Amino acid sequence: MKKKWLAMLIGACMLTGTLTACGSGEDSGTTGSGGAEISVWIPPYASSDAAQNDQEFWDAQFDAFEEENNCTVHVEIVPWDGYIQKITTGLTSGEGPDVFYIDTPYDLAATGALEPLESYFTEEEAENYIYWDLGQIDGTQYLAPMLVGNASILYCNMDILNEAGIQTVPQTWEEFMAACTAIQETTGVQPFLQSWGGTVIKGVITTSFLPYYWQAGGEFLDSEGRPAINNEQGLKTLDFLKSFMDNGIYDETITAEDDIKTKFQSGQLAMYVGDTGSASSHTENGINWDFTPALTGEGGVQATWIAADSLAIASNSENKELAAEAMKYMLSAPVMDAFHEEMYAMCPITTDAAYYDNERFQTMYTEQADIFKNWPQFENADPFWDILFKNIQSMYMGDMTPQEVLDDTMEQYESQI
Repeated sequence: MKKKWLAMLIGACMLTGTLTACGSGEDSGTTGSGGAEISVWIPPYASSDAAQNDQEFWDAQFDAFEEENNCTVHVEIVPWDGYIQKITTGLTSGEGPDVFYIDTPYDLAATGALEPLESYFTEEEAENYIYWDLGQIDGTQYLAPMLVGNASILYCNMDILNEAGIQTVPQTWEEFMAACTAIQETTGVQPFLQSWGGTVIKGVITTSFLPYYWQAGGEFLDSEGRPAINNEQGLKTLDFLKSFMDNGIYDETITAEDDIKTKFQSGQLAMYVGDTGSASSHTENGINWDFTPALTGEGGVQATWIAADSLAIASNSENKELAAEAMKYMLSAPVMDAFHEEMYAMCPITTDAAYYDNERFQTMYTEQADIFKNWPQFENADPFWDILFKNIQSMYMGDMTPQEVLDDTMEQYESQI
């Protein structure tokens, strides 16, 4: 309800002209016009012991850009708490940014608050961005991915796998289930778990449902941009997830399971799907780990989820050309290299940028971009994930079949929209 109200509010404001210009309020034209001003809003990423804070970093980075373009860039570091609310309020009031960082863009795109980017980037420029396609919503390029990483990957404790006679990381669904069975029969260690008792539903979905749906060959959204999981691929996915219960890998406690990362790091769990940012802590805990970016499912597809927070341009900006140039500057190799080295290490987003993240993931991040998918963007997404999550829990409790999960999820979702 809150999202619908928000969308209606922005849409109404745009129709009535309430969404006025960002930045200085002066119609300063195109890139390089004298005295132009734009604003950039971005959340904080500097650690507490960083040599400089986020404000200092971005102000320093924009010095050269301001001189070259004879303009002023006002950078505002917006706290994470209430970030999206402030962005939305700013756009509605006409006091918002020209360029801004966004991780939940669908509602803003749907109301026309985001400027399509196709006309501001040449084909050659777009090809330089490794994850450019992750910036599309309903077929339109509204976003330029900025912070991409923390992919959901399969971690394996190789000491446990070796004890079970398994020398390499499983690569397919079939190999994975065989490995789970062998580990359980020979080591007594829990082979694999998922966090179906987790309180952060999206975190569970990104590790425990979406990768398998994509691996089954499923396309999440239909031609109208709505979720369409009640299909052959959706049934294959849920049959596979249920098979962990059927084969005795899970028991009835799976719907209360949450902290599987700790179990992996203590040697109580052989395999789990987690983010790449956890790798260093696995090593620090003495785990001899290896990984595969993603299993290959019955659909013959290798795929998994990746975070892709992005930059966007406000559609009401009076300096769109300059805003686009500022966006390109922020995403350029020199600026992103400095950001990754000094502020927050993530994988490179352009082909000419350096790699500063965990070296074990370098090939995956730089050469296998085609296996990564970001959050599907669609109307009323949060209620959908909540319904699906609860229904899969019901499946594990024996109250629903895989097909009933699909039927009921889509029926409830359609009734809401």
